[in-house]
Amino acid sequence: MKKKISLLVVLMGIIINAQTHRFIYELQYRPDPNDVTYDKEEMVLDINAEEVKFYESEFLINDSLNILHGGMSSQHTSLSEQTIIRKKNSNKNKNYFQIRMMPYYYVFETEDNIQWKIEGDTKKINTYNLQKATARFGGRNWTAWFTPDINIPEGPYKFRGLPGLVLYVEDDKKDYIYSFSRNINLPKTYDTKAFLERHYSLDPITIDFKKWVKLNLEFYNDPYARMRTEFQPDWNVRIEGKQIKSKEEFAGLTKQTQMSIKKYYNPIELDKAIPYP
Repeated sequence: MKKKISLLVVLMGIIINAQTHRFIYELQYRPDPNDVTYDKEEMVLDINAEEVKFYESEFLINDSLNILHGGMSSQHTSLSEQTIIRKKNSNKNKNYFQIRMMPYYYVFETEDNIQWKIEGDTKKINTYNLQKATARFGGRNWTAWFTPDINIPEGPYKFRGLPGLVLYVEDDKKDYIYSFSRNINLPKTYDTKAFLERHYSLDPITIDFKKWVKLNLEFYNDPYARMRTEFQPDWNVRIEGKQIKSKEEFAGLTKQTQMSIKKYYNPIELDKAIPYP
């Protein structure tokens, strides 16, 4: 593990009594699989008494601003598309998604049981003993390093089920790399209902994965269908640097948008990739 891990102050008594035990990870990922450039997101793993949640820390920043101002003045939309809730000790995840430019919020469930192989490789970072584990998941080969010193069978995203907290995990293409950063104990369960269980003013629409694929393909085939239908001359709409002054101008943007969707599509679970034409 290249990045030095901050010292974790985790005692079993604290884990039992803390209402939310929060672990922060740095996620590096490549939206374009043909580019060496990484995007970075700070991700949050909240372990509560009954549930585990994983989401971008930017949601917390906006939530704090909304609480401060007493209204819905600030919003964030996930860029990594890794907004998840699961029951503790469960592999069944609720996956929350949006389709860009569309005013809808979707949720569907997946069963994500990862079959880990615990390897003999070990190392020590600070005072923590780490052990290597490997797995095939989501069409990728993964290597994880977990610490048996922290008896929490959780980790970032869906990487759970090992006998200890996962502190680092990456796929063999290094498209996705998670590195533990720090942890925080919160005195009571952190309420995420304003931005996770619902996306601000949007209640989630429950669908299945087959429907999710269908919705994405429909959007890809005609990404500006809704905008053309609802467009008003006084709208201030700028797309790809171009000011849109009439609904007819959306037609020329379709191909460019389709190319962008495909270029920057590198899903973490390749076996669930949308089959864009």
